[in-house]
Amino acid sequence: MGMRDVAAVGFAVVLVTASIVPTAGVGRPGITPVACPVMTWETTDPAFEPLPGAKAFSGKYDGGVYRIEIPEKWNGELMLSSHGYVAAGAGRGQQLRAGNPAFRQHLIDGGFAWASSSYRCNGYIPGIGLTDTMALTDLFTKFNGGRAPQRVYLTGTSMGGHITLLGMHEFPTAFAGGMAMCPSGPELFDYTTAVGAAAEVITGVQFKQGSTREDLAKMTEMLGTPPNYTEKGRQLASVEIQISGGPRPFAVEGLASRFLSNISGGALSGSTAPSSRVVTNAHYKYRIDEDLGLTSARLDAAVRRKPADMEYRNPMGPFDELVPFDGKIERPLVTMHGTGDLFVPIHLQQALNRAVTAAGNQRLLVQRAYRIPGHCGFNAEEQARSFDDLVKWVRQGVKPEGDDIMGDLTDAGRKFTSPLRPEDPGTIRIPAK
Repeated sequence: MGMRDVAAVGFAVVLVTASIVPTAGVGRPGITPVACPVMTWETTDPAFEPLPGAKAFSGKYDGGVYRIEIPEKWNGELMLSSHGYVAAGAGRGQQLRAGNPAFRQHLIDGGFAWASSSYRCNGYIPGIGLTDTMALTDLFTKFNGGRAPQRVYLTGTSMGGHITLLGMHEFPTAFAGGMAMCPSGPELFDYTTAVGAAAEVITGVQFKQGSTREDLAKMTEMLGTPPNYTEKGRQLASVEIQISGGPRPFAVEGLASRFLSNISGGALSGSTAPSSRVVTNAHYKYRIDEDLGLTSARLDAAVRRKPADMEYRNPMGPFDELVPFDGKIERPLVTMHGTGDLFVPIHLQQALNRAVTAAGNQRLLVQRAYRIPGHCGFNAEEQARSFDDLVKWVRQGVKPEGDDIMGDLTDAGRKFTSPLRPEDPGTIRIPAK
């Protein structure tokens, strides 16, 4: 399809529509993303108005849509923005959309260009998301008069954070630096399986193949829903908080919307999907507030352990996005995580820290905690500050401050949360009654 220039004067939007296949050979030899869900995808109109002093470009590539914004006083650098998970399904779940970074104004004011895409499908597809996001650099260069960026930063939220971490590991010299916000990762599904195994012990209901939905319904009756937990519900709520990083600000509030959703029985019931085969809860040490009538030792001894299928989980497995990170990064990486995030819990940051430290690369990792309930609730100013610190680190070699993510988190997040959220610091224990 040819290009169509709607307007190119002053601050008017420039809409460029093109069918462009992402760069051939993106990915190291052998990298294979998990395939898209099989369904019909609908591209939406990605056109958007530029900010004053910038030009906006948008259009279609082979499979999705993109947005690019370039300030007139461009500083020579580009930020790639990877969006989070969009559930695949009928209606809006079939629509492919490209969005804008939360701190877009700050980027343009600072002379940074940015680019984002829809990806070619929805679902949990970080491998495909990375491939499509990386292809944006070539698109940017085409619309920037052939001028390639001097530096490229990779950023993203939630699944987009997984994309960022995946990119920093699989293409360790492709980016000047990365900023992963509330990043998910392959070990998230270990957590939901671990919660499912605890739910089996607490309720006495075991997940069986072909009846996981009915099994979960039985569990729900016995557990209650927040804030009206039953005795068994309070036990499981405590387990979810304890094994995801321990008591911390807003953990109880963040759990309210995730309490039942964190229970996964697919892998325990014998699902053969790659995402189920790769997970394991074998490494979890179960903990619970023992005032609730169940001891940690008893629970840890009783839970069903699901072993990982090493055909998928080993470093040479078929899908890189399913394998835990090995920490072999080569460029500065900043992560941001909320203490009250029980959708993508903060203990995933501890797993990342252990991997990076084991690889001898701790000098390249800065992690920050934020006292916020729920998932990815950072404000634009918090995101902009971390991005600025990353840029300064890349340009000047000045490593910014972070938090001790491996330490006691009961009062974590005071250094970078601005402002403190209402009702801070939040509840840190499940009430006994």
